[in-house]
Amino acid sequence: MLKILMTYSIPSGNDSLRIRFNRELFQYKIQSHSGKYSQKSQGILREYEKIIKSVIIFDKKYLSNVKEIVIKYDIIARYFEVEEI
Repeated sequence: MLKILMTYSIPSGNDSLRIRFNRELFQYKIQSHSGKYSQKSQGILREYEKIIKSVIIFDKKYLSNVKEIVIKYDIIARYFEVEEI
């Protein structure tokens, strides 16, 4: 199965941009009332591997959606095709 390795860089000091980008890309746990109500936001990537900070591997079928979000938030990203052997 063909996978995509993405490295990305969010401009430093812009925490609100980082949080919006992460919530749209990944599933994110949202809590209210000290954890009494908890739900997960629906991010684009359902299955992914986070290798190290700002490096993820995901299925190629999500590539076009991920690129749209990267362009939307003006994130610097590079993509590489990875094949398991």
